[in-house]
Amino acid sequence: MNSTLLKIKPVGGVGQIGSNMTLIETKKTTLLIDAGILFPSEDFFDINYLIPDLESLIENPPTDLVITHGHEDHIGAIRHVLDKFPNIKIHAPRFAVLLIRNKFDYLKISVQIQEYDNNSILDFNDIEIHPIHVNHSIPDTNGLLIKDRENRISTFLVSDFKIDPINPYEREFDFKKLIKLSKDSQVRVLLPDSTNILSTNLQTPSEALVLKSFQEIFKRKNNRIFITCFSSNIQRIQSAIVSAKESKRRILLYGRSMINYANTAVARGLIEEGSFYTDPASLPNKNNLVVLASGCQGDFRGTFRRIAKGEDTHFKLTSDDLFILSSKAIPGSEKRISLLENEITEQGVEIISSREMLVHVSGHPGRSDLLQLYENYCPNYIVPIHGESLFLKKHIEFINEKYPSAKCTLLHNFDEIHISSSLEISTIKGEPLAPILIHGNGIEIEKHQISKRRKLATTGCIFLSIKRDSLTKRNISFEYTFEGLPNSFTELTEEFDFLINSELSGRKIKLLENTAEELRIVIRRYVHSIIGYKPITIVHFV
Repeated sequence: MNSTLLKIKPVGGVGQIGSNMTLIETKKTTLLIDAGILFPSEDFFDINYLIPDLESLIENPPTDLVITHGHEDHIGAIRHVLDKFPNIKIHAPRFAVLLIRNKFDYLKISVQIQEYDNNSILDFNDIEIHPIHVNHSIPDTNGLLIKDRENRISTFLVSDFKIDPINPYEREFDFKKLIKLSKDSQVRVLLPDSTNILSTNLQTPSEALVLKSFQEIFKRKNNRIFITCFSSNIQRIQSAIVSAKESKRRILLYGRSMINYANTAVARGLIEEGSFYTDPASLPNKNNLVVLASGCQGDFRGTFRRIAKGEDTHFKLTSDDLFILSSKAIPGSEKRISLLENEITEQGVEIISSREMLVHVSGHPGRSDLLQLYENYCPNYIVPIHGESLFLKKHIEFINEKYPSAKCTLLHNFDEIHISSSLEISTIKGEPLAPILIHGNGIEIEKHQISKRRKLATTGCIFLSIKRDSLTKRNISFEYTFEGLPNSFTELTEEFDFLINSELSGRKIKLLENTAEELRIVIRRYVHSIIGYKPITIVHFV
C-alpha cells in the first residue's frame, strides 16, 4: 500500500511575513516548527497581534514544538500553543530559550524548555531533526533538517537566513553539515525564505559593512549620535558598542525592548557586561554620546518617536547631533517614519539612512544567496515560504529560471505536502482558517468587534439614557453623551428632546422598553440629515 511517510502543513507564514508555524506529521510523530505572531496592519485598531487558528490541529495534537530562532514571528504565539496543548514539549536554541523564559517570567507562567545546539540531534520516534547553523539578524538561528530513519527523505526548512561568510560576530552558514547529512537522501525537499526575492541586491551585504560604516561615522565631530534599529538585532547593537568604544564615546541603550534584548545578549555571553548604560540619569554627562533607541518603526509610544518629536524628558535634539536610521521600514510604517524624519530635519539635525550610507543590511537572502543554497543542498523539490503571495510567485519564477532541475509548487497556509512510501510528492488543498486576533493581555477578540471599532473611529457615537421614575414609570429626563462628534452637538439637546418626546408620545408605558431600537433609528436619521453620516447610536432606559 502506498502510504504517506511524511506530511508537511504550513499553519502560518505562507502568503504572509509572520505567524510562522509548520506542522510535520509522520505515522508516529506530530510536531510543530515555530509558533509565531503576525503584527497587524493599521486597519486592526490597536490589536496587539494575530496568531494562526489551531483548531485543525486538535484531532491529532502535536507533542513537540521546535523553535528555529527567537524572533517574535517565530516564538510570539508559544503561550497560545500551550493554552491549546498544555503538554507540548518545547525545544529551542540558547538565545531563544532566554527570550522565551523572560517572556514567561513576566507573565508569571512556568514553562519547561529543552535547549538544543548545533551538535544536537532531536530524536522523534521515526524522524530526527538536525539543527543547521545559518546567519540571520538574531543569534542562534537555525535551519532544521528533518530526516527519516532510512535516510530516504531529507526536508530542510530554513525560513530565515542569509549567507554572511565575513560576519564579525558569528560563523558562516554551515553548508558542510547540511551537505554531509543530506547528500545520500533520495528525496531532498527545501522550504526556503522568500523575504527578499524582490530585492535589487543579488547578494545580501554583510553586517561587517555596517560595522565599517559605524566606525567611520562615529569618528565625526558630532557631539551626540542617535541611532534607531530593531531591538532584536543584536549584531547591530554589537556594532554600535564596538564603534563607540573605538571612538571613545559612551553608549546608552534607550527603550525597554532595547535594554531587554541587550541584557539577554549579555546573559548569552555575546555582549560584555558593563559595556553600555541603560539609565540616562546615570551618565556622567551627555556629551560625546551614542544613544541607541528602540521603536525604529515610529511606534506611537516608542523611544525613537519621542526623541524625534522633542517629547523626551532626557534628550532634546540640537543641530550638533546626528541621527542614524539603521533599519528598514516594514510595510505600513513608511509614512510614520517619513513624518519623523521631517521632524528631525526641521530641528537642524543631519540624518543618515540607507539612502546615504550602508547603515543597515537585511537578515534575509538575495537571489544569489538562494541560488547558492540550491546548489549546495541540491533539492529535488522546492516550496517557497516566509513571504507574501507575490514573493512566493516570484520565487517560483526564479527557481524555474535558475534551477529548473527542481520541481516547485506554490503553497498556501493549511495546504499539505504528502511524500508517499514510493517517494512520490503530492499537494492537497487545505481549508483556510482566518487568523485569531489577540488584544490586551493575550485575550482573543472577534473580528466583528474590530468592525465596531472601525465604525466608532470613523463615525463617532451617541449615547442616550432615558431616566424614568421608579414608581410611576414615567420618563423624567434624557441624558446625552456625544463621542467623536462636533462640539456643536451639545447645543442640539432641545431638538433631541423634542424628537424623542414626539416619538414616545401616546405609547403605552409597558411598551417603552421595546422602543429603544426605533428611537435609535430615528436619532440616526436625524443626525444624518445634519452631518451626512450616521454615528453609532445606543439607547437605553434607566
